[in-house]
Amino acid sequence: MRTGKNKKLMTALVGVALLIVVSWLVIGHARQASEPEVQVLRLALIPADDIDTMINRFEPVRQYLETELGIPIEIFRATSYTAVVEAMRAEKIEVAMFGPLAYVLAAERANARPIVTTGSADGQPGVYFSVLLTNRDTGIQNIDDVKARASELTLAFVDPASTSGYLVPKGFFKSIGIDVDKAFEEVVFAGGHDAALLAVHARTADLSTTTAARHQRAVEAGIIDGNDVRIIWKSDPIPNSPFAVRGDLDEALIRRIQQAFLDMHVKAPAVFAEWVRGEEAYVAVTTENYDFVRQVAIGLGIIEAPRR
Repeated sequence: MRTGKNKKLMTALVGVALLIVVSWLVIGHARQASEPEVQVLRLALIPADDIDTMINRFEPVRQYLETELGIPIEIFRATSYTAVVEAMRAEKIEVAMFGPLAYVLAAERANARPIVTTGSADGQPGVYFSVLLTNRDTGIQNIDDVKARASELTLAFVDPASTSGYLVPKGFFKSIGIDVDKAFEEVVFAGGHDAALLAVHARTADLSTTTAARHQRAVEAGIIDGNDVRIIWKSDPIPNSPFAVRGDLDEALIRRIQQAFLDMHVKAPAVFAEWVRGEEAYVAVTTENYDFVRQVAIGLGIIEAPRR
């Protein structure tokens, strides 16, 4: 009889143990499903302008995202476009605002995945334009003058990973038969859009690249005289810069980050308006939105064409 009772007791204990194990597995799975994969989100901004100025301007956005996601957000201070790409590759950041070319490089090297860019309220991604500037004192009137005098001119690009400040104008020069690396007397990288613009203003460079919007803002702010620093070439439309995440993040977390951006113009319109100028909302994007940039980068040998 005791043997039978012991067996029944043992069976009951095993059943209780199995129930406890199953319960813990269920609870653990529920926690995993409801809790974010990361305890802190580290976010970087490409230093298109002075990085301290950018971080200060972004602070209300950081606070908004932190509240919406319920996760602390730390800003990663980057010194160059490439530094942001490498930070994502080394898993030092989870989210970044890239320029289009910097995103394409990050997709190749760091498994970056675009989630939003700025655009219209009806969901259309916005565009911007690269421009080539010169100072009127150079006497340069147009691209024909540039071609004729290239060997005596200094050209200031923004950054090797800048779309409007390097990739697109270099591609344009190639399309008209100018090999940037050989044709000009000197080619330099200013390090930022404002620095490139001011290089022409101060005549430390004969030509420089930036965006049409930055040139306009500088004129409106009285930083430069629009009659002195002039546009002599303007590109075709370029897709706006994306925010991207590391592709290995939890899918649910990626969707939450994307939705927080998509909701910003509604939930925090003042924050959105102060950070984003000239656009109406954040809109969803995929890697296909940046195929044009990818093709130009392949054409210039910056990245390799995909193998077939």
